[in-house]
Amino acid sequence: MTELEISIGGRIFSVACDNEEQDKVKEAASLINEEADAIQSQLGRLPESKMLLLSALMVADRLVDVESESKVFKEKSEDLLDLKNKNKELENQRTSIENDYQKLENLIERILGKLEMVSNISDKKTDTLLSDETTKNIIETDQPKLF
Repeated sequence: MTELEISIGGRIFSVACDNEEQDKVKEAASLINEEADAIQSQLGRLPESKMLLLSALMVADRLVDVESESKVFKEKSEDLLDLKNKNKELENQRTSIENDYQKLENLIERILGKLEMVSNISDKKTDTLLSDETTKNIIETDQPKLF
């Protein structure tokens, strides 16, 4: 552990910390010092304990705000993730519908092709029947005469 001197509100304090934590402790002390300076500029010189208490409360207030914002960001992040998942699901459904549409289109084309073939065969048989004179007479006589 290393002894580190920090300044808060114009007063020097000695704190022990690990070497890896020195920068973090200095940054934390700087935040507390900013609040202490703001308090002293508004209220004047205060006893050390009151100045430290008010500074700590101000820093804690900042922390509460940051944690609240963090919670909101986390919720929004979860909502965004949900939306991304729903979007992916909708994309999959759209792809499935497009595939089904393509299959249906191919089926309709095949049915139309078969109908055209049946129609052609029917037309040929009708032409054959009509071209045969005896069949023509039979066809005509099979029809009731209205006039």
